[in-house]
Amino acid sequence: MASIVVQQDLFFEFYLGLSDQEFEKHQTLLNCKDKVFLIGCFRNDQKRQLDWIRNNAGTDGVGKYNVRLGKGRDGWINKENPRIANPNFAVLYEFGNEDIVYYYRIDGSSVYSEDDMRKAGYEDPKGEYLVYKLQYECEVEGIDIKKVLAQYRERTNWIDGKPIFLTGKEIISAMRPRKKVKKQEGKTASIFNEDNVTIQQVLSNLNNHVQYADNALTSIDLFSGCGGLTKGFSMVGIRSILGSDIDENAAKTFQRNFPDTPFLCKSVTDITKDEVDELLNGQVPDIIVGGPPCQGFSLANKRRNKVSDDPRNKLFYGFVKFINWYSPRAFVMENVKGLLSMKNGEVLETILDEFRHAGDFGGYDVAYRVLLASDYGVPQNRERVIIIGTRHDLGLQPRHPEPLELDHKITVDEAISDLPQIQACQGREVMEYPIEPQNDYQRLMRQNMQYVTNHIAMNHTKRLIARFEAIQQGQSLVDVWEEHGSVKRGAPGEKSEVKFGQNNQRLFGNQPAPTIAASFQSNFIHPHLNRNFTAREGARLQSFPDDFIFEGMRTKMSWEKGLSQYQQIGNAVPVLMAKAIGECVSQILNSDNNAKK
Repeated sequence: MASIVVQQDLFFEFYLGLSDQEFEKHQTLLNCKDKVFLIGCFRNDQKRQLDWIRNNAGTDGVGKYNVRLGKGRDGWINKENPRIANPNFAVLYEFGNEDIVYYYRIDGSSVYSEDDMRKAGYEDPKGEYLVYKLQYECEVEGIDIKKVLAQYRERTNWIDGKPIFLTGKEIISAMRPRKKVKKQEGKTASIFNEDNVTIQQVLSNLNNHVQYADNALTSIDLFSGCGGLTKGFSMVGIRSILGSDIDENAAKTFQRNFPDTPFLCKSVTDITKDEVDELLNGQVPDIIVGGPPCQGFSLANKRRNKVSDDPRNKLFYGFVKFINWYSPRAFVMENVKGLLSMKNGEVLETILDEFRHAGDFGGYDVAYRVLLASDYGVPQNRERVIIIGTRHDLGLQPRHPEPLELDHKITVDEAISDLPQIQACQGREVMEYPIEPQNDYQRLMRQNMQYVTNHIAMNHTKRLIARFEAIQQGQSLVDVWEEHGSVKRGAPGEKSEVKFGQNNQRLFGNQPAPTIAASFQSNFIHPHLNRNFTAREGARLQSFPDDFIFEGMRTKMSWEKGLSQYQQIGNAVPVLMAKAIGECVSQILNSDNNAKK
């Protein structure tokens, strides 16, 4: 600390006689720890970029520096992110010669169209640009741009030339010497895991024992999977008193993250009331939630036959069975959007009719609506039918959460850009975050976590990586079929005649993801890296916080039993959407006209 004080004293002594304007033009990095720096490059050998930057004053009397939005090298830029839209300083270095550096004070930014750029004198513009107003040239002492870029390359697999947005504090950290990591025999040391922290150490430091209010609402979570609905409900103070799912790996994940909640790992059709009562120990659930499959629902018997031959229908009736047992004050059922159109809506009406006659207090008042996950802060355009029922005798009308007032939908890049940018075949069980969180969503995901887990990239073949390299954002395998398409099994010289348009789809970084289904490990490609998503990236797109740990195998072969981490994540209800539903149900049950239980 003494050296910092000395440097600051020298700074103030040296500049004591400067005017305010002159003082603003001379800064030290120590005085700018909370300021945001745009670190960008210019290519002086191409289109005289430096001349365009420095001599483009125009009528507003300022220079300009631009990064491209949309597709292309700078396509991950999000103009809605305050850190990106309003940095304080620009540090501009010559690409290929990091000894040449210019510093500018920035005064906001604007979006320019191709025509705007052309009028401003920029040669051959392509698409939209985010243009920064360079207020004046200045000095910021203490930045070694070579060290900063070298560390950024090492820590994040950064692609040379991409703009970087760092605070002064992050730049200081990047310039510090990194600890040397000893290689363990038979293992390669990880640059992201300097202290060799083990997954067991991370797990032992997590506190999953949530403290609930004495009068907290309670729930039974059927078809719980790994616990997406449970996690969202717990975030608004609803305590799960029982979870249940037939899959052993989902059960392990649920129990890892909800250690205080009893769990039944068996089919809902085989569960008896006696074994549930024993686990509940006198507790009565306020809410029953779940997403029973309804794809095989039969309408052959109009008398609401509860002994349908299709086992998937028995699962739905198992859900109703629990409502009949405990007559909860409310229930929430989640399902696919296709439920609305099955048999021209007759399936939905039959299901609603079951609920209207369930329980011991005159049935349930029911309402359904299709909810869009991105309306609730989830970086994913996933649509789900949510049926909410309230016990008729309570006189409480069911309703659904209204969309949040968001200034924009959270994008894929906003969701995952702070995670280690590992390539195919890279990653370890525990890694460090390479940078500070870049936005509110990332801060929310990381608030209780110091390390990254469940972030190991798949082991792609060279042929598959070459295919990914050819696929651009918004494209899929069918767009590169002639050169990179799948071949026939047993005949590698012939192209397969079966094309799946959703296979190997590279997502747009500047948009929310499409539905992250159980098969997302092969459906989607990372927006900027030539690999599929990791489990942690998929969890981020489902709004699972980073302290939610997934158990079981990462991927699975067709003959293996149990759901993989990818399948558990894809099957789950997005956590932030579940939170919005839980909050809405809590408000209904705690409203002023609430009758006693």
